[in-house]
Amino acid sequence: MSERRYTDFREELGPSAWTLGRREFLKLSGGGIIVMVTASAAEGWFQEGPRQAVGRELPADFNAFVRIAEDGRVSCLTGKAELGQGISTSLAQIVAEELEVPLAAVDVVAGDTDLCPYDMGTFGSRSIKYFGPPLRQAAAEARAVLLELAAERLGKPAAELGVKDGEIYEIARPDNKAAFGSLTQGKRIERVLSFKPPVKPYSSYKISGRPADRKDAALKVTGKAEYAGDIRLPGMLYARLLRPPSHGASLKSVDLAEVEKIKEVKVLRDGDLIAVLHESFDGAQEALAKVKA
Repeated sequence: MSERRYTDFREELGPSAWTLGRREFLKLSGGGIIVMVTASAAEGWFQEGPRQAVGRELPADFNAFVRIAEDGRVSCLTGKAELGQGISTSLAQIVAEELEVPLAAVDVVAGDTDLCPYDMGTFGSRSIKYFGPPLRQAAAEARAVLLELAAERLGKPAAELGVKDGEIYEIARPDNKAAFGSLTQGKRIERVLSFKPPVKPYSSYKISGRPADRKDAALKVTGKAEYAGDIRLPGMLYARLLRPPSHGASLKSVDLAEVEKIKEVKVLRDGDLIAVLHESFDGAQEALAKVKA
């Protein structure tokens, strides 16, 4: 609105509307939760840099991001989680581009805490922006190391070698070549470069940044995709807990007679903790309904 309309609006409401106290403000805003973030907190949360590195940082070793099996398949390791945003495809594109391997040859392993590098979480559309660059650099370093290994095997300088479809070949004699899998033999690459190799320029991209079918599309469309809720292990049981009605409440009495009659249900009690276990989630839920407290 113009300056004149703003002045008229303020005068119409009167001075009290511009000197609201805390109680008056809450009355006008109604119920709910109001979250306020100070400028300093927002700066530390959103900006990249030392403030973001709370606790652990991404490793410097490219082996933490990329593994090449003996059959030539490439594993892209990430602590990020596929939540429907498509990183199982886009991260694979980054690795395929830098390594010069087909996109179909890259498998994304996400969120496996035994294999993948530490990650502070998957949130805020940060997977590509923050994890993408170090992943790209790791793939570029892996490619440079493979070139060194191939140069030794083929007896030619790395400058006379080319890379295509997971193979390194002599440019003058393309039949003189070595596959990635034969160079790594499926093992961790124990070699450190004396320089930081550059990543490919955007102008030479053939895979990354281009349209591609989602690698998980067929699994999801056919219903073959497995989620955490699909996991079944031998002897696995589902547990449902008796929750207190409020924080800090203590259990005064409980009647477990009815639920203990069910053979398929296990009942655990440890102080105020009451848990019922069944081989199915629904069974555990029904058993919990029979606990009287």
